[in-house]
Amino acid sequence: MDIKKLYQKYTLNTYTRVGPIFVKGKGSWLIDDAGQRYLDLFPGWGVSILGHCHPGIVKVIKGQAGRLIHLPNNLYQVEQAMLAKEIVNNSYPAKVFFANSGAEGVETAIKFSRLYGRGCRYEIITMKNSFHGRTFGALSATGQNKYKISFKPILPGFKQVNFNDFADFKRKVSSKTVGVILELIQGEGGVDTSGKEYVKKVSDYCRRNDLLFIIDEVQTGMGRTGKLFCYQNYAVAPDIMILSKGLGAGLPISAVVVKEKIADIIKPGMHASTFGGSPLVARVSREVFKIIKKEKIVNNVERRGRYLMERLCELKKEFSFIKDIRGMGLMAGIELKFDAYPIFYECLKKKLIINSTHKNVLRIMPALNVTNKELDRGLEILKEVLTQL
Repeated sequence: MDIKKLYQKYTLNTYTRVGPIFVKGKGSWLIDDAGQRYLDLFPGWGVSILGHCHPGIVKVIKGQAGRLIHLPNNLYQVEQAMLAKEIVNNSYPAKVFFANSGAEGVETAIKFSRLYGRGCRYEIITMKNSFHGRTFGALSATGQNKYKISFKPILPGFKQVNFNDFADFKRKVSSKTVGVILELIQGEGGVDTSGKEYVKKVSDYCRRNDLLFIIDEVQTGMGRTGKLFCYQNYAVAPDIMILSKGLGAGLPISAVVVKEKIADIIKPGMHASTFGGSPLVARVSREVFKIIKKEKIVNNVERRGRYLMERLCELKKEFSFIKDIRGMGLMAGIELKFDAYPIFYECLKKKLIINSTHKNVLRIMPALNVTNKELDRGLEILKEVLTQL
């Protein structure tokens, strides 16, 4: 059976697929149908924060699948309620809505903002080079024209401002503005990190002017940056936080965490998700929190993150075409003076999986339980490829 031909014949051509056919994964390693091992330092687009097929996650999936998989959200269940409590206990006083993807979480935040504006305020400020998802509201919020150009006209009500430019932010606020959506680290925007002073100024301005301060933590949440949630690095707290990717460590789930004092403006029937927060994914997500604590994952991110940045800075000294190294925790970007995709592809041929984004940036987002030995092996392969240049 030719799997690649089946893809060509039966699936929509929405992805540029490359590489072999993978059949198995364990930890930071993938195995293809020929038995070859690949080091995966970008597992599941940053989703698989505990690596592939973590034994604790596999055990919980098997157990919960034998008890209860799905339940409609007009009925009560144990796992969703317990997960909401876990998220709130680890963040700030809030109430939680569950969906299936980061884009759905962003859509929820947009709809909540419209409710908060009560028909008078509806504009949301977003950042240039931001990325918030592919659904129409999330796409309209995204600050990169390349994702929107084929689908115009996009939805009105969004204003893009320069990232890390507080003066530009203030200029764009109007009487119709209801809030701002901010990625503290722009992943698809080239791993560009927001400044702490900038974030504090935006947060304070929102507080003073009754604007919703919405933080998109789809990529940065669940320990990726050395704190459980990235906003905890900035001494601020959002009105709304959007979580996804690592929240399910491989299963589809998102959560919209709305500050308690404003949460009750949304009423039954105004928003819903058929599959959001099912017993299966909610139980798995609760286990993700347990494993993060039990295995001291956040501490590992702090240590391995420092080590990764040190090694990448060494590479920068060695190769003059590396313009910049940036990131936080185990979310690293390598900005090059040329297109990064050929580097990604050469690494793949040498059995290393990383990512290229924003045209000239290589992105490394390994499992949060990655080892120094695995990082060393990955950087050794990357160095081989860079040396060929």
